[in-house]
Order: sequence, then structure tokens, then C-alpha cells
Amino acid sequence: MNKKTYTVVFTIISSLVNILMTAIIIAILLFGVSAFYFKVLGNTKPGTGLAISWMICFVVGLITGMILFSKVGSWVIDKYDLASKLDPKALGRFLPSGKKNAHYQEQEKPKTNLPKPTLAVEDEQWARDIENGISASEDLDGADEDMGNSDDSDDSD
Repeated sequence: MNKKTYTVVFTIISSLVNILMTAIIIAILLFGVSAFYFKVLGNTKPGTGLAISWMICFVVGLITGMILFSKVGSWVIDKYDLASKLDPKALGRFLPSGKKNAHYQEQEKPKTNLPKPTLAVEDEQWARDIENGISASEDLDGADEDMGNSDDSDDSD
């Protein structure tokens, strides 16, 4: 399998684990708040207090699930050495900022499509133009006149 396949499989499995883990956290919080509400406080009538506490449990469960999922994902990637098998773009949310794509940064440097001798000639030409005081706009104006595209020509036929 290639990196793309591993990344898709990892994303699907991790999404299912995230949903399951978040649902379990929310269920535990809802059960705990309901038990506290009925057993400790002794309220037998559900009311606004219980509804508000359930909403708070839901939001806290979602946030806790996201944080815990990030930690578990980082642990799984480190434990099973998945960093080399997954797409570097998919690793961004799992690794801490200090480790983010550390070994991919050296490999993914922008490359030029021009051959090296061409780059050297162009660099020398730009250096000579700068030494002679020729700017890019002056060079372009001269090119227009050489091609017969000067502004003085009358194109009204």
C-alpha cells in the first residue's frame, strides 16, 4: 500500500474511534450529572436545571473528546511509527508544533525546473545588469522598441 491508502485507512479508523470515544465521554457525563441530580439533590422532577446541565455535559464532552482524540492519535502515530507511512499533511493535527513534519521539511524544498547552467547564466546576467544600472523596466522598454511595438506607431488603419 502507498501513503495515500494508509492515510485514507488511518483517517477512517481514527474518525470512527473519535465518534465512539466522544459518545462514551458524553454518556458518562450525562449519567453522572443525572445521578447527581436525582440521588444527591433528591429532585424527582426533571426541569430546566437538568436540561441546562445536559447541554453543558454535551459541550464539555465534545471538547474533551477532541482533546483526548488528539492525544490518542499522537500516541498511536508514535507507538506504531506511522509518521513515515502517512501523508505529511495528515500528520499536522496530531503532532505537537515542535515536531510538526520535522523530517519532511528537509525533503520538501522547492525545486526549479530549469537546468543548473541556465540558472547560473541568468544570475550572471542579472548581476551585470545591476552593476551597469539597468533596471528591469528599462530593459522591457528596449525590448518593445526592438520588436517594433513602440508606443509611437500608429495602428489606426
